[in-house]
Amino acid sequence: MTPDRLDDLLARALETGTIPPDASPHEQAQLEQLLAARENLLAARHTIDREADAAMPLARARFQRYLAARQPTPAQRPTHTASPHLLARLLQAPRLPLAASLAALLLIALAALLLTDPLRGTQQAQALGLDDYVQLAGTVTQSDNSTILVDQPDLGPIRIDTTEAIFLDTDGNTLDRPPAPGEHILVAGIVREARAGRILIAAQTLSTSAAPNDETPGHLQRLSSLDGAPEGTIRLVAIDPAGRSGRAIVALADGRRALVEIDPASLGALLAATGTSLGSRVRLADDHGPPFSLEPLDSRPGQSHSGGPGRAALHLAGTIADVKPKTFTLQTSDGPVTIERRPGLRILPGASGLTQRDLRKLESLQGYPAVVAGFLDSNGQFRAHLIVLSSPN
Repeated sequence: MTPDRLDDLLARALETGTIPPDASPHEQAQLEQLLAARENLLAARHTIDREADAAMPLARARFQRYLAARQPTPAQRPTHTASPHLLARLLQAPRLPLAASLAALLLIALAALLLTDPLRGTQQAQALGLDDYVQLAGTVTQSDNSTILVDQPDLGPIRIDTTEAIFLDTDGNTLDRPPAPGEHILVAGIVREARAGRILIAAQTLSTSAAPNDETPGHLQRLSSLDGAPEGTIRLVAIDPAGRSGRAIVALADGRRALVEIDPASLGALLAATGTSLGSRVRLADDHGPPFSLEPLDSRPGQSHSGGPGRAALHLAGTIADVKPKTFTLQTSDGPVTIERRPGLRILPGASGLTQRDLRKLESLQGYPAVVAGFLDSNGQFRAHLIVLSSPN
């Protein structure tokens, strides 16, 4: 096997999420090792990023104390004998070396960055990770043919790349225009950049929606324990590339906004029960600390609870059959539907019992009941970007 051959197989595996069927057993073994190593590296990167951002407030406080300590007291302030001539005063003035001048400018710039809403930047980095599948809601503030800017109440401005996106109305019908400024939208897509103050999401679907009744953000608090079983409404969900962990922003009934680690199995059950996550009313359950479980308080499939009509993605329920490298058939109660697998597709094992290694082999999904989230393109083809599996009967 040549390096070019392995590169091609690996590129196809990363694009589809499964090992190409034409790979030999030896090639499959090498690809499985590479994919497993990639998942471990991504998980380590996410952990390091979150720990670094969590330390930001402490670093800012230390920097502020440093600046305060450097301020001269009134007795230390330098005094200079006045000169009757401007030229003499200039010649007598102490000259600051160039390097010191540059350092002073850098300190001022750093202070400005740290003091400009650093908490919100930390929240962004904790809520989202690189390559996460995410569903969120917000209001469009700027819009053009390839990018829109969305204000998400808890995370602030988020850039949305709409190059590959499908635009939907509140009924799931395809629109021929991007959302306009002032419209409230639901976004489903993949996080391409997640840094403090800078988030970019490659959207898969953008759906117009009525705004929630109360979109005023409270203080976003990361919960490490629960007091009882609080109830609230989901405002954002994110699932890591391997489908092993999830995060949610929940607007609690007492007015707080909670950022919580979520068990992917319970998130999958919620998606399977309601067809959407945004706006769903849930109860947070704590068995042994985070990740917490979600207990749906509503179970009306396809119903949006985000304050009005709209959904982040259409959904179908059925049994997976006729699995092919880039498509499969979903046997629904209304008949078979051909599903196209999208790059970045997330597969949650749910109650199937399948492992992550199983999920990388597309043929492993054969015969499993599933809820598939996605959208119909302009040609009537259903494109999937999230699959939640169930236990076979």
